[in-house]
Amino acid sequence: MKTVTNTIHLAFALFAIACFALSPTANANQPHHPNKRMIPINIKKPLQCAGGDVILQGDLVVTFKNVPDLEVVPGSLKLEGFRGTAASGGRKLEVNPKDLDFLPFLDVDTRMGEGKFGIEFKVTGPGLPGGSPLRFRVRLSPIVYKFRDRKVTKIIPDDTPIVRCIN
Repeated sequence: MKTVTNTIHLAFALFAIACFALSPTANANQPHHPNKRMIPINIKKPLQCAGGDVILQGDLVVTFKNVPDLEVVPGSLKLEGFRGTAASGGRKLEVNPKDLDFLPFLDVDTRMGEGKFGIEFKVTGPGLPGGSPLRFRVRLSPIVYKFRDRKVTKIIPDDTPIVRCIN
């Protein structure tokens, strides 16, 4: 009887492990959808309007869509887990989701299975004492993606973001 109980416990444990391995939270770093890709944001740049460095971190999630003639193009953007700080004064920075958008260009080469696009978002936060609120733009361009059979196979983010103050 003890052997049967141990076998049942072992089978249940293996089943539980298999269920966990297949669950969405277990594979959180893998895209659930072949045309959804994550670009890590990890920027540290000096800005005169911030009185020093700004530090930005988060994940830019790009979801691609299938379209006739172009095969696959960027469709939507989301910035997840954003954390931003202006080092001078430890001021918290924010991004309003409506201030995250694609740049007005898209280059798709269906023969090569490659596309290029860019994104831009506005970051805001409190100003220095006695100053106006902090506002600046972050631009990532070009972001290159590779695709095959209407599925994105690779994304190559811009590694030289442009960060500029907004007057």
